[in-house]
Amino acid sequence: MKSNYLFMMFCLLASGFIGCSDDDGDNWKKTFEDEQARIKDFVYSKDSDPKIFTYHYTYLKENIEDYAYLFNYQKEGKKATYGDFVWINYTQRSLTGNVIDSSDPSVAVGAGVSPYYTLGGPILVQMNTDKDKYTDPLSDILMNIPEGTTGSSIVSSIMSLSTALVYREYTVEGIVKEDNLLAFENEMIKQYIKDNDLTVSETVCLHEGATDTIAFIVKTKENSSGELIQPTDSVTVWAEGRILDEYNTSLRQFMKMDSDDEVKWFLPNMIKGISLTLPKLKVGEEAIILFSSGMGYSYRGLREYDGSYVIPAYSTLLFKVKIIGTKENPKKE
Repeated sequence: MKSNYLFMMFCLLASGFIGCSDDDGDNWKKTFEDEQARIKDFVYSKDSDPKIFTYHYTYLKENIEDYAYLFNYQKEGKKATYGDFVWINYTQRSLTGNVIDSSDPSVAVGAGVSPYYTLGGPILVQMNTDKDKYTDPLSDILMNIPEGTTGSSIVSSIMSLSTALVYREYTVEGIVKEDNLLAFENEMIKQYIKDNDLTVSETVCLHEGATDTIAFIVKTKENSSGELIQPTDSVTVWAEGRILDEYNTSLRQFMKMDSDDEVKWFLPNMIKGISLTLPKLKVGEEAIILFSSGMGYSYRGLREYDGSYVIPAYSTLLFKVKIIGTKENPKKE
């Protein structure tokens, strides 16, 4: 998961780099100083008592002092701590207030921009696990916004790798303790199964002894005479895919097919939640398959070619599948 900390640090607010190089000489220093003054003026025009985080790092062989600001936030309440997972929503704006991005697609699209999380939020983000090792302004900011409240933040263009000065309005929807993520996901799955009056046909572990990283199979149509699926097969299916969370009244759908569509899945290349569960089904059967992020896309998520997220990190997934056919792989090894 450590690579996720770098993601949080470098993608705090950003989609590009400000564009300084060794050829800039001392120009970047003047730009940086001017920007710091603009940030300070902007923040204090919004909040007379912001929280300021100080960072020291090397940029273009120069040691610099930089800052992150948290403003318009509630100071008291339940807060996340190091290693915790935090459900967040956000809207990113220019200093003039124009929307640049939002975890609410309707806000982003309504403003004429493409949301970074194409299916919206909330997004589950892990807080820094080692304050002495990682520079992580996002964690510092989110760990100071109490659960159920909002706060705004701004950092320099250098530290955020942004092409312009922007700020974010965050909502901390909820907190999941570090050692409870799998249990939280499994309870969310079980609650969905209960609420929809479903019956689990079988559970599948990620590997022997992994009693917490499991997939749940709910067969909605059985076919006892159907052909068995092997772990190395190419399987033809109809499928839909959705994301579970506690905060959306409807599940976010990332895969949708018409009733007569089909797709081939080569099981060895599929995520574990699919490759391990389909061999428990037969041709002609239909099922709902639910599994935690540890059997899905984990901390990486799933991105489009332009870098935007289709499936955010730590997403709990639900697939509805119909098994149309299966074909043996001639190279089973």
